[in-house]
Amino acid sequence: MLKKIILIHTIFCLFILNNISYSISSGENYYINTENNYEIIYVDDDGDADYIKIQDAIDNSSDYDKIIIFDGIYKENLLINKKIQLKGFGYSNTIIDGQFNNNVIRIISDSVIIENLSIINSGGIKDNAGIYLISNNNEIKNCYTYNTKNGIILNNSNNNSIINCSFSKNGIALSFIKSINNYVEYCSFYNNSIGINMNNQLNGSVSYCCFLSNGISCFINNSNRIDLLKCNVSDNCVNIGGIFVITSEIVNINNSIINHNGVGVGISSSNMINISYCDLNLNTHFAVSLRESSKNIQISKCEIKYNKRFGVYIEENNECNLNENNIYNNYLYDLFSKFSYCSAKKNWWGSALGPIDFITDFTKNIKSIGRWIKIIPWEISYIESNGASSNYDFINIKSLNFTINNNIRFIEEDTDLDILPDWWEEKWGYDPFVWDDHINLDPDEDSLNNIQECYTDIWGSNPFYKDIFLEIDWMKSSESDLTNKPSKYLVDNVIESFRNHNISLHIDLGSLGGGEELNNICTPFLSFPSLIDIYFDNFLENDLQNPRKGIFHYGVICNKCPDLNFPFYGWDHFDSFAISAQWLKDENLLINKSDLIVGAMIHHLGHTLKLHADVFNGIDNIETTNPFSIQYWNYKNYVSVMNYRYKYKIFTFSNGMNGQGDFNDWNNIDFGFFKNSNFKEK
Repeated sequence: MLKKIILIHTIFCLFILNNISYSISSGENYYINTENNYEIIYVDDDGDADYIKIQDAIDNSSDYDKIIIFDGIYKENLLINKKIQLKGFGYSNTIIDGQFNNNVIRIISDSVIIENLSIINSGGIKDNAGIYLISNNNEIKNCYTYNTKNGIILNNSNNNSIINCSFSKNGIALSFIKSINNYVEYCSFYNNSIGINMNNQLNGSVSYCCFLSNGISCFINNSNRIDLLKCNVSDNCVNIGGIFVITSEIVNINNSIINHNGVGVGISSSNMINISYCDLNLNTHFAVSLRESSKNIQISKCEIKYNKRFGVYIEENNECNLNENNIYNNYLYDLFSKFSYCSAKKNWWGSALGPIDFITDFTKNIKSIGRWIKIIPWEISYIESNGASSNYDFINIKSLNFTINNNIRFIEEDTDLDILPDWWEEKWGYDPFVWDDHINLDPDEDSLNNIQECYTDIWGSNPFYKDIFLEIDWMKSSESDLTNKPSKYLVDNVIESFRNHNISLHIDLGSLGGGEELNNICTPFLSFPSLIDIYFDNFLENDLQNPRKGIFHYGVICNKCPDLNFPFYGWDHFDSFAISAQWLKDENLLINKSDLIVGAMIHHLGHTLKLHADVFNGIDNIETTNPFSIQYWNYKNYVSVMNYRYKYKIFTFSNGMNGQGDFNDWNNIDFGFFKNSNFKEK
């Protein structure tokens, strides 16, 4: 008791000094009123304080009070309706567990501070979050959100600061909806479906933040006057991954590292986007991609090199200026432009001869279709001052390993109390009277442990024979005489091809506990955040503890999604994909719709098994479809659904035995990649 009294006294003194320092440094103090009649209230789940429940302390507090929370795990869902400060002893020790119910913390009062807390286990429906704000002038700092549908949501919430926080294993880590003047600094985002989602955000900045292993790092939609400064966006999903700017204006991306993502920066239907002093290197598809018509796009003073497909890729009806960049050694093209206006003057193209180097590889620098690119004059030597000014290492990435208990339970007799019932152990040769560590046993190395194999036993799972489970949902076809449901005939052929390689592929079209036709919610066009809602609503059934997570891969077949077909993070790992069936048909009139669907389905299943562009240059190489390209002939023997040339013709993987340029997909499958996705290059 004496120890705690001394500790409380010390905290009180430090708190007073902290408030004085805060007032001097900021010139503003939300927390002390003119009479200074605030209180410090203590909470300790051990009972040796004013309260053992945080909500009781909040209910009995007044505006400007400070609530100090001692170390512990507090299983509560909080409502903050007063101008108070909630402070823990450190995010690694002071944990608020929402127990998978609704919002963990809901803030409806202005001028609230949340500090030094971990917030975990929200509910799983659309607007559930670790912290949900519908108020203004708040500050969240030194906090950590984990295992939530949304980490933090700011809805119609203005003038807030998110400082030195970390976000891991959230659907959307940080979401701004119809909000103004919000700022994010020194935060880290790791293994989230989307790091930051801005929807109708006006005036905001993201600075000194790190993004690693996310599905999408930043999604900026219908927003205006956004700055992204001195960030590191690296080693995120190699099919999407980076920064996406959609129907937005005046977005500045400056002095940042944007390396090794699927797309470094993707821009659609936007105006006045400026990318300057950035490193855009090693991205697998595009360093910068301009899709739907955008105007006044400026790319300057950047390093754009060693990207694994394209440097800058510009589709129809875009307007773009590239000036004073170093653009060189990108695998397919440094610059590709199709029926667009592009001025690319005063750039260094890796040679004093400029972008068209007939001496080495003249096909590798620039390709223009339909309109000439203005390239003269070019720089005859490397521009030294380009790129980001610092490394911006991932020094503040925090990823606590909270223990998530096994969420599969069996009601049958279990004599040795090792979780699995006696009948299953007897069936597969285990002694039901001897305890086995089944949660860590995976004898066939298919990344399904024995507990998961028992759960799926009803569907033919075998702990000594590799299994892959895939759930497919589909939406009603926009063509009344056709369906988006995959063809049973083609699916059976695919299953047989996997069986020939000693893999049982189980595709759930309604017979394995999931797989169904969904309401046609994808009309006219789905966004990336909407796909996350589909994943949670229809695959997880809004249950963050759903045991299908980590067993099943998941695919959804729409009429139109954000792209033709692509894999995405449904939650925290690379386990999902979406197919735009009608869009695919419109683009491929001579190919049967059923072939398009199944080809895309197996191609993207391959991505979730770690068959992606980093692994082999013949995968996702658009030039393999162009008979006038060297790539077409280099990879003609790679007869695989992962090769765009054969994607809708061959519904299986290659065995690597077709000659030069082939690759053995089967031997490079990583069965556990869909639930432990790491894109960091070794």
